[in-house]
Amino acid sequence: MNQRKPLPGILVILLDLLGIAAALGIFAVFMFVLPASSNEPLRQIISFGATPSPEPVIESPTPQITLPPEATPSPTPTPTPSPTPAPGDFSATFPTGEADEDGAIGSYADEDLHIVIKEYRTDSAVYYVADVWIRNFQGFKTAFAGNHYKGGYAMPNDIASDYSAILALSGDCYKSRSQGLVIRNGVLYRDTLSGDVCILYADGVMQSYYEYDFDLDAAIARGAYQGWCFGPKLIDNGQIPAGYNTSDTILSRNPRAAIGYYAPGHYCLVYVDGRQGDYSRGMSMDELAQTMIDLGCVDAYNLDGGQSAMMVFQGQVIGQPYRGGRNISDIIYFGGNDPQ
Repeated sequence: MNQRKPLPGILVILLDLLGIAAALGIFAVFMFVLPASSNEPLRQIISFGATPSPEPVIESPTPQITLPPEATPSPTPTPTPSPTPAPGDFSATFPTGEADEDGAIGSYADEDLHIVIKEYRTDSAVYYVADVWIRNFQGFKTAFAGNHYKGGYAMPNDIASDYSAILALSGDCYKSRSQGLVIRNGVLYRDTLSGDVCILYADGVMQSYYEYDFDLDAAIARGAYQGWCFGPKLIDNGQIPAGYNTSDTILSRNPRAAIGYYAPGHYCLVYVDGRQGDYSRGMSMDELAQTMIDLGCVDAYNLDGGQSAMMVFQGQVIGQPYRGGRNISDIIYFGGNDPQ
């Protein structure tokens, strides 16, 4: 009988290593690739269903007493109470009338949205500021490329067109990173942290946080409506931060996109042209932070910049995006169609 020769030792070791590698590969697919590909939200933070009407209260009939005419008392007028606006309703501060076009390169006004866009120039940069008022917190919208989470990439102006946006700004391009908080239109999609965080709450307050100061559970309990994860935070107690949680490359002069907060219902979007020689070199992070402070912002947050940065108003690209811009995963927008 012929006996099978044993395999050489080195071949046995190689086969064992290949088996281990295959097992690790399968483990990685199930642990990381497949879960990451899911489009399912983790949690609905804010629901937008209609508020149910209260059940009618049935009272026992009260006997009617008729007084003689001479004894009928004069009615005492009851003062009409001032209505208390619901959280997220900014009607009391929303500007009425036409948008002020003095010095503006664009403006828009309707019963729920008020926008004025102006151009500014410094020795090293050309930038644009969109002053935005909304009547209700749902007027502050975000959208994904492809119309759903992890839908891919598209040019910011094309995403804006998909939603007929009046005003749009490139977002934080969350899809380019595997970590970082993602909250959009009241839905939590990703709950990991990676860097500074910015939250817009349903009461209209916007607040940015250093990563070590952020409590996701507290933000959800308070009513987190939008959440971004690019950063960094741009204002610290009214001052330029002593340091930034980001790389030196991002700190240098670049095209920029940022969002600023004045008061509930009142925000600004900032877009900075850059990397274009004498026309506009862009802003450093310190310069951007100081710009937001000079604009009067209480809080401000840096979004994805460089070639990603783009502002769109009524279908027209504002300024001169570097190399014409590039595909990104998400935008901030106002007006137009509601998020899908």
